[in-house]
Amino acid sequence: MTTLRAKIDFLLAFILTVTRRKFCLLQLLLMFNHKLRFHTLLNGGITLRLPDVIRFCSIHMASSQSKSSVLLYSDMPKPPEKDVFILPDEYKFLPRNKRAVLMKNQGNQRLNVEMLVVVDRQMMDNHGHENITTYVLTVLNMVSSLFKDGTIGGNINIVIVGLVLLDEEQDGLVINHHADHTLNSFCHWQSTLGGREGRHHDHAILLTGLDICSWKNEPCDTLGFAPISGMCSKYRSCTINEDTGLGLAFTIAHESGHNFGMVHDGEGNVCKKSEGNIMSPTLAGHNGIFSWSACSRQYLSRFLNSAQALCLSDEPRAVKEYRYPEKLPGELYDADTQCKWQFGEKAKLCTLDFKKDICKALWCHRVGRKCETKFMPAAEGSACGPDMWCRRGQCVKQGDEGPRPQHGQWSEWSSWSACSRSCESGVTYRERQCNNPRPSYGGKFCEGSSRSYKLCNTEDCPLNTVDYRAQQCAEFNSKQFRGWYYTWRPYTRVDDQDVCKLYCFAEGYDFFFALASKVKDGTLCSQDSSNVCIDGLCERVGCDRVLGSKAVPDACGVCKGDNSTCKIYKGQYTKQHYTNQYYGVVTIPAGARSIRVVELNTSSSYLAIRDTQRRYYLNGHWTVDWPGRHPIAGAMFEYKRPYNRPESLISTGPTNETLIIEILLQGWNPGVRWEYTLRKSDEKRNHIKHNYTWAIIRSQCSATCAGGQMNTKSACYKDLRVQVNTSYCNPRSRPATGVMPCNTQPCPASWSVGEWGVCSRSCGGGEQTRQVQCVQRTSQTDVDALADSRCAQPTPTRRQACSSHSCPPVWTAGPWSQCSRKCGNGLRKRTVLCASTNPGAQTHTLADSVCAGLPKPASQESCFIKRCQKQRKVQWFVSTWQECSVTCGRGSQARFIKCAEKCLVQGKPSPGCAHHLKPSIATRMLLLICSLRRVISKHPIGTETRITSTGATWCPSMESAATSSTASSAASPAQIQTYNHTEQLCLCHRQIGS
Repeated sequence: MTTLRAKIDFLLAFILTVTRRKFCLLQLLLMFNHKLRFHTLLNGGITLRLPDVIRFCSIHMASSQSKSSVLLYSDMPKPPEKDVFILPDEYKFLPRNKRAVLMKNQGNQRLNVEMLVVVDRQMMDNHGHENITTYVLTVLNMVSSLFKDGTIGGNINIVIVGLVLLDEEQDGLVINHHADHTLNSFCHWQSTLGGREGRHHDHAILLTGLDICSWKNEPCDTLGFAPISGMCSKYRSCTINEDTGLGLAFTIAHESGHNFGMVHDGEGNVCKKSEGNIMSPTLAGHNGIFSWSACSRQYLSRFLNSAQALCLSDEPRAVKEYRYPEKLPGELYDADTQCKWQFGEKAKLCTLDFKKDICKALWCHRVGRKCETKFMPAAEGSACGPDMWCRRGQCVKQGDEGPRPQHGQWSEWSSWSACSRSCESGVTYRERQCNNPRPSYGGKFCEGSSRSYKLCNTEDCPLNTVDYRAQQCAEFNSKQFRGWYYTWRPYTRVDDQDVCKLYCFAEGYDFFFALASKVKDGTLCSQDSSNVCIDGLCERVGCDRVLGSKAVPDACGVCKGDNSTCKIYKGQYTKQHYTNQYYGVVTIPAGARSIRVVELNTSSSYLAIRDTQRRYYLNGHWTVDWPGRHPIAGAMFEYKRPYNRPESLISTGPTNETLIIEILLQGWNPGVRWEYTLRKSDEKRNHIKHNYTWAIIRSQCSATCAGGQMNTKSACYKDLRVQVNTSYCNPRSRPATGVMPCNTQPCPASWSVGEWGVCSRSCGGGEQTRQVQCVQRTSQTDVDALADSRCAQPTPTRRQACSSHSCPPVWTAGPWSQCSRKCGNGLRKRTVLCASTNPGAQTHTLADSVCAGLPKPASQESCFIKRCQKQRKVQWFVSTWQECSVTCGRGSQARFIKCAEKCLVQGKPSPGCAHHLKPSIATRMLLLICSLRRVISKHPIGTETRITSTGATWCPSMESAATSSTASSAASPAQIQTYNHTEQLCLCHRQIGS
């Protein structure tokens, strides 16, 4: 039961770690795509424009399989320091030992790039199906010569293992103008291809006749696209190249260079953007010659020294079905043909009196007195005059090979650089250049290394010196990682090929990460090794502390010794027990070296290590520890627990205390073989009287101020120099230990910064604030607020811009206009526009079609202010003349005027008719005959009829109605009336005023 439980615990822990490890590796998968830009420049017959050139530019892009989830650490060093991390199962490794993975300083070894070439239908149509094979093989011959150029610093052999002509569409392969999408499709498609008879390819290239573009499915100036450092990868060792004539060879070489890990000259490296360099951002020949820069050589060397390049070391199978052209490219395709490929069917070699050497730059003519070039030389073998042809950038007599190859020679060594470390394992180097002379015209590159290293400052570091790898991890404590700050510690449980990468784990969290692609020069490859990391590779250091030395210590720990200074102790433990329990195997004294403990057979038991005080260092208390390296008793023990094989414990020593090796039996005892050595001087020293005293060892204080804690423990020292087992010291004089306060002084004043508040706007540019206060921590629980002047550091910002992205388009309504009527029902209107707010809080009007999918607010609506008062039709009403003041003789008559409206029996104040002309109510004088009453009489003024009225209700006769003045007319009623009849009409009027 115990055995099963222990094994299950181990299996679960192993699965958890492997899962976490693979998760971290998945996050490290980066894919960098490169785009190649192309510009055509014109040149007139007389006036020459400044020679712009073909431009290349590269982009970094995440893997097409998971572009959004891949994490790229923003503080990673730039190339050439930066490497691309890969999935461990992405490459096919050949059976060889681990050291064979690294091929450093093997520049003369031939490496074979087994290349699959795929030609699309458009390119076949452009050249004709009967000519396409010869054309493609001619271009690839040119590519092969570029990779064999001496300036590349390596022996790269291009081998064609397959030529695929796409007569029809292929399932899973989409080829269009969009270079990025096409490359992703092609890379996935080629990964599924299996060669005949087990034939495989290391690298695949797609040649297309389409005018490709890196960012859209339309023609533009892109010439090629490639993942950086994708060579040998199943899914990323692929490129796409646009056919532009024989210049296609330079595009293929450039893009394949990116696949080898090269980046542009002058971008993140010390090389200049020089003409003639294949990896220059601007592609132009230097006197018709192309070569590789020193940076390109460095990138290639770095790639070839990695495990990723292992696929290039196998021998390719011969392919007999391809017959390569024996003539030079310029002999097969003359200058006119090369011009047609570059500039169209109407182009031909420029024949104007232009005085240009086509062997350095091919000039072509299309129309008018104007010639143009793409700064590419005419192909090798092109006719440049009568019985003349182009060879190595020069026009020479036909049949001559041109300039003789000039092999490179080294310059003098530079002085030694500053030492990388002040103690233990510093590294210094000197350099030389292959420029005395430079290789040219196909000459070989200088043999040997351009840089020489040696160790410096090899004396031991002072006690309590922080580990060099730990210092490098700690440098990232002040840098954000995924938006957070962590305390980083070295993580060393990595594969052998990764020991020189800076892996660190976040303290208190369950993950680790490669914070740098390589550690600083002079960092030890491992804690139990004298080998050091140089330029990202683990270099051997002998026990004599000489770089590259094969000197090793003997079993006694003596460098280049013969094992004569120590005694070897060995034995076996085979005793069987009936109880599953811990049993002692051997006691190993302090000072032991070359310790080796191995089970004789595979079993379910476990080896364990403890001290004399029964404190376990490994596999104690029924808990199984991880296999790997464990620092124990001043030495490093390597604990191996391989599957279905015996366990082992190995250490070079020396130990600084007595250790007891035990076995945790689980069933039968498989037997344990052990051995170790002890110096003879150590045996004699046992008879010398030593002084053993106690010493207090204090841990680092948990805080630098405001009161921290530190743990203290006691240790026994021999002669005040060597720590030994506590049993050597007197237990009665052992000092008290435990937790003690430390650094109780107040902390310096510092700024306390709160969290940022909510942004004032969700888009279009807003502002957010936070609280910033000067404080001083006086204890772990007390913080005092201080005046801002007490803080010496610059005040952190309290405000910052936020939501800087533009707002999405929305309908924006203006203010409502006034109601069209002051009473009753009316209408009001407003302006409704489609608009967007930019980060400057400025509103920009857009076309209504942009907001077509959004509900549009109403631009008009009904309105009502108040009810209208009923319209009153008012007018002046004039009464009839009253009776004459006398019955006879000369008297006077009077009449009254009132403002009234219909159907009102009571009069109203006269202001109701203020806007009407008020009729005259003047008294008239009449002379009547006394004997006549109620008869019509004539008067010089006119004729009148007297009509009586009673009360407030008037029933005037027709003539009185005829005398009324309506409100619509401003005229007063006539004061002299003539009536033609005596009929009366009673009308009802509402009195307004008098």
